[in-house]
Amino acid sequence: MHLPQRAALALAALCMPLAAQAQDAAPATRVSTQIFVNASQLDRDGVTRDDEGLAVDLKRAFINVDHRFNERWSMQVTTDLQWLRNSQASDLWLRHAYLQRSFGKGSWLRLGNAPLPWIQQESAREGFRYVDAGLIARTRMGSTADYGVHGQYSRGDLVYAASVVTGGGYQKPRLGRRADVEARVGWMPAKGVELAAGGYRGTRAQDAGNRPREHTAQRWNAMASWVGERGRVGAQYFHAQDWNRITRPGSDDQRGWSAWASYRLTPAYALFARHEQTRMSLDIDPRTRERYDQLGVEWKPNGHLRLAMVGKRVEQRTTSRTLESHEAGLWAQLAF
Repeated sequence: MHLPQRAALALAALCMPLAAQAQDAAPATRVSTQIFVNASQLDRDGVTRDDEGLAVDLKRAFINVDHRFNERWSMQVTTDLQWLRNSQASDLWLRHAYLQRSFGKGSWLRLGNAPLPWIQQESAREGFRYVDAGLIARTRMGSTADYGVHGQYSRGDLVYAASVVTGGGYQKPRLGRRADVEARVGWMPAKGVELAAGGYRGTRAQDAGNRPREHTAQRWNAMASWVGERGRVGAQYFHAQDWNRITRPGSDDQRGWSAWASYRLTPAYALFARHEQTRMSLDIDPRTRERYDQLGVEWKPNGHLRLAMVGKRVEQRTTSRTLESHEAGLWAQLAF
């Protein structure tokens, strides 16, 4: 376990006596597990790589420990393991380790390694995270969690969320010269409907040590979605500046959008689809772009298991060539 991760656990442990002072509710601990796994055939056109062929991937294996001290104070620790095709298992990451103070329904303050505002809601609104991460997470235009101070305030139809973090993320935590900030505002004008906007600004801890800072990374997001009893539909857009050029000369912009839809035919079966287009170098290499397509059918036999037959297609265009990859197989989520 890395030093920042041990420090976050130690900080949370030091806060336990403070949390235990309140006597509102009996302490309670809940342990849960969530596993994302798939067996699929991956083929790439025009290029040969080690990850091609039929293989099994352990996309994610989470163990969550939630402890409630009382009605106001709680703590969460989540471990994360990944084992992708033809590779070694990842380190055992500390995905979450935070202390939370609640201030009523939908309002709280978290200290430690906690989810960032945008990607968490991105996954919740689309609803099929176990098949693939959403637009921002899949393209690595943001981190799912980071060390810092996180807050959310809910009032009526509006939800405000913000995080002041290291910028290094939870997998390889490190400190830059200044804190990064991510914020999100969501408005729910009708049942199931959400309109959201947000952004990120910072150096992503890439200016650590003596590395010079040439630019500040910025990202702006917008999302509109509807979640009903049987269906989901939504779209999101991002525009970023200098996301990967913080310590490199020459400015560059990125942008992309995603649209998704799903419909539950019966309580056990659902159809879902998703389409994305991204351009990750609008200024330096404007011909570079990617198109992502996903189509699947899900079977949900009970509350613990979700199975999906999925087909994916990714087209990547560069100045010199166009590459396509096709993947099809079975994806599963186990939760207990």
